[in-house]
Amino acid sequence: MHTLLTVIRKRPEISTEDFRHFMEFEYGPTYAALPQVRAYEQYYLADLAADGAEDAIDAIVRISFDSEETMREALATEGYRKAHELRQGYMRDTSVGIHSAVLERQVTLV
Repeated sequence: MHTLLTVIRKRPEISTEDFRHFMEFEYGPTYAALPQVRAYEQYYLADLAADGAEDAIDAIVRISFDSEETMREALATEGYRKAHELRQGYMRDTSVGIHSAVLERQVTLV
């Protein structure tokens, strides 16, 4: 399994309610419809404490594929291009707004 975790910060002018609605009913379903996707989960966050050093993280998305190759296939599809276009109105453009990383190892303690 090849899994990506993506940290997402919304644009400041977008309300939390509008952002979450967009994620659940527009953006997420675009990814979930890709045949290469094995799992797609959205996690919405609310900071418990903030020191002002960074803006709050609004969501984390977990998306899994059978392999790196199938991920690359998905990223070359029209469906992915559609999702990329959709997010421009809701998410910040830079790695501060959307930052993906590959899950290399998972440890479950409980």
